[in-house]
Amino acid sequence: MNVTGILALPFIIIPLVIAAIANNSTHGTFEYARKYCSQHGGLAFSNIVTTSLLTDYKVNNCNLASKLGLNDGEALWIHRQADLGAYISETGCSTKLPQDFKLNLTGKRSLFQCTKECLARGSMNYISFHNDQCYCMADDHSHLECPGSNRVAIYRKFQFDVKEGNYRCIVAKLNNRQLGYTSTKCTDIHSGVCVDRSAQSKLQSNCSKYYAQSSEIGRDFCVPPEIFIKDKTKKKCSDYNGKLTPYLYQGISHYLDNGLYFQDSFLTFNPQTPGEYFESEDFLACLSITKEGCTLILETDKCDKENRYLCNADIQSNQTGASTRMDSNYFFLIMMTIYILH
Repeated sequence: MNVTGILALPFIIIPLVIAAIANNSTHGTFEYARKYCSQHGGLAFSNIVTTSLLTDYKVNNCNLASKLGLNDGEALWIHRQADLGAYISETGCSTKLPQDFKLNLTGKRSLFQCTKECLARGSMNYISFHNDQCYCMADDHSHLECPGSNRVAIYRKFQFDVKEGNYRCIVAKLNNRQLGYTSTKCTDIHSGVCVDRSAQSKLQSNCSKYYAQSSEIGRDFCVPPEIFIKDKTKKKCSDYNGKLTPYLYQGISHYLDNGLYFQDSFLTFNPQTPGEYFESEDFLACLSITKEGCTLILETDKCDKENRYLCNADIQSNQTGASTRMDSNYFFLIMMTIYILH
């Protein structure tokens, strides 16, 4: 290489190094993001997370989803952690629950608190939370089909062991006819199994992988050929006038291919501010939001994953795209690169 080439080399490499640092510096573990942002106004929260996101766990906001600069399926840390509850399954619904099932909650009103207090009463295996009211039941008062607008979902504790917990959604894992359960993000993409829930079912006419077999989870079932995130899988089953199965059982495993199948079950959790933490943070899950189109979905996440993050300083300066900030370690790396090349 001639002298001109050698002298030009730093000027070629340095911009590439800076560009790589700029992209990588917006990703990190939850602890890294929190520590870094402590010097930059704190980890962004108030300008991103709304009350409805903390209660409904999702919000449809095209403007905000666009401003965050996330790709579909990309997660962003928020400055909250969560106390974890139980995995529960939606067994069916009801149009009216007797008042003597009602429980006065001792904590803040939420499905998390309702589930926690009902399950603490050993004989109360079924739970419903509707209009800020908690209902605990010893028996299943649910139906597969509830016409009208007064539909109340009824849940019970998920009855199977879930390996690798902490993610919000459950998938059945089928491998060589062996069936087990593990947790996954609700925004991951997997298969699902729809079961019949009404006399007007369209499973047979609309679903290409249809099986006419009566079982404990429904009269018939089908497997949509596509894979989706959890919400879209439930929507697909609803399009067939069916329901996403609350769980699978060994008897139908020989109809299914190896893979992962969403269940109509999920983890209850309680988003907390740092001042609300009653347990060591080692017992808390971290929280992130994932973009899917115009929808932002709040999920529990493993704290050691490397997700995108934004600091309040980024929000205030409208730097919601790829950040160009560098900490002292990155600056040292660039200076060493220059020194070595010279």
